[in-house]
Parts: sequence; C-alpha cells; structure tokens
Amino acid sequence: MTNIAAVLDLDNIATHRRRRTDAVLDLLHPGRVPPSGAEELSLSYALAHHRLEGAENAARHRDTTTLDWYRTAAEPALARLIDFSHHGPRIVIAPNEDDMIRSPHSDTPYYVLGPATTSATESLTELTDEALDHISTTGLGDLVRAHAAVICLTGRRRPDQTLRSFAITRLPATVFTDHIGAAVLGRDLVHETAHNWLNDALAALQITIPDETTYFSPWRGTERPAYGFLHARFAFPLTVIYAARALPAASPPAHAVLADHLRQQHTQLAAARADFARAVELITDTRLQERLDYVFQHAAEVQTTRPRQSRLPDGRRT
Repeated sequence: MTNIAAVLDLDNIATHRRRRTDAVLDLLHPGRVPPSGAEELSLSYALAHHRLEGAENAARHRDTTTLDWYRTAAEPALARLIDFSHHGPRIVIAPNEDDMIRSPHSDTPYYVLGPATTSATESLTELTDEALDHISTTGLGDLVRAHAAVICLTGRRRPDQTLRSFAITRLPATVFTDHIGAAVLGRDLVHETAHNWLNDALAALQITIPDETTYFSPWRGTERPAYGFLHARFAFPLTVIYAARALPAASPPAHAVLADHLRQQHTQLAAARADFARAVELITDTRLQERLDYVFQHAAEVQTTRPRQSRLPDGRRT
C-alpha cells in the first residue's frame, strides 16, 4: 500500500456487494431475470437497498400498490434518475424536508427513492460535479464514486450555520448532506463515504466490534462505544487528508472553512491518538487494522499551518 487509493482498495468489499445485491433482489422479486450487460456495482448495490427499504415501509403500512412497485416496477423507473457524468453514473436528489422519513431505524430523518422521486435541479447537479472534481484532485475519487452512488442534498446552509451530513447502514452507498459550496461539499461527501466504506469492510470481513468497551470522543465530548469511536477515527482523518489537499484550489470562503477544519482536527486527532491505538486492536482482521492505522497516522501528520507542505507516502505534496 503506497497511497490512500490503494489503502481503500479492499477486494472483499466488491465480493460482499455482489452477494448482497443479488440476495436483496432475489428477495424482492424471486425468479427475476437479471438485466443483460454489466451494471455499475455501486449503483446497483445502492438501488437494491433503497428498494428493500421502500418495500419494507410499504409493507408496514399495508400499501400493496407501492410494495408491488418496489418489487417489480422500480428498476426501470429508478434508472431514469441516473446522471451519467465524467465521474461515473450516480443519482443526485434534493427532496423537501416533508418527504423525509422519520423512523426508529435512524436518529435522523432520511429519504428513500420511490415512485415520486425526481432528480435534483441542474444547478445542484453541477454543484455535485464540482465537489467531485475537488475530490478527484485529492486521491479520494474512487472512494466517493464507490460509496456515494446516491447523493441526497438536504438543504443549503450559510457558512456560519452548522452543516448536517449522515449515512445510515440500511442504505449503503447513499450519502445525505447539507451544502454551502463545492469544496466543502466535497469534504462532507468524503466523511460520509468513509462511514459507508467501513460498514462495508466490516460486513465483508464478517467483523463484529464488541460494544461493551467505550472510549472518550473529543468530537462529541462524551464516551462512545468502540464501533462509533472507530468510525469517527476513520472518517475524520480522511476529511483532514481531503481538506489539506483541496485547500490550495479552494475559493476564499471555502478556504476559510477548510483551514478551520484542519485546525480543529489537529487538536482532535492528537486527543484521540492513544485511545485509537487501543481501539483498533478490536479489529480482528490485520488487513483492516493496517488500513485504519494508515489513514489515521497520515492524517495526524498533516500540518495545519502549512498544509501544502505535507507529504503523503505516494510522494506527492498535498
């Protein structure tokens, strides 16, 4: 492993995704005929789980019409939402707050693709393209392409407002996030795709993290179970690497946000170092242990005062 892209290239994830996608689609539509030609795995994986979640919600509400739609008619309808850009196929949506689902399965309201879903406006799709352009320059493009096949933009915010972004395990390869501009959107896409990547890696390697041990989270100022702690120690370091590499090309408003992010994370990562060294030992697969440690250590080395001069193992300066 000589760079971040190589660190995040774990073959087991693709195998897990294929098996999981086939299992979900067979459950929804037994005896279905697989479509001809090779489909983009990340998008197929994401859409299968949106269909499963939608079907479950419909069944819970005894809505047989919508249930049948998710089982047999959703595939061609959802395909029409796909945007094909130079970053690969993906779906970008921007639902209204009233369309979000409130469920005991998630602490945050979320959205499921369905019969009434429409694509985001052209301006929001272009904003997403710009964010992906920023990400591509940082070496994290493959991560986001694979783990943000569905991007749900939940609202525009001002730079002085708190940004909300999240991912949920029931909808892998899907990211929900507010936005204020392309470069900062790129940071939040990286953060949430990191969560999706780690969830897939744990599932693919059949790793269960014991929840009886807790660690202090400097981000939340409270004790957190090992699962949440390790997720934070993987996602935030990747945003540090992104911010340091994206900073030179960022516009003045985005530059200020990213520079402030680097300053904050410098303190947080230092505070988490000792606990991270202990918590990562709970990962029973050495390959995954090494990847988490690699990302954390290189993020910790990023200099907040002169991010251009930080050097990563591939020899490039950020």
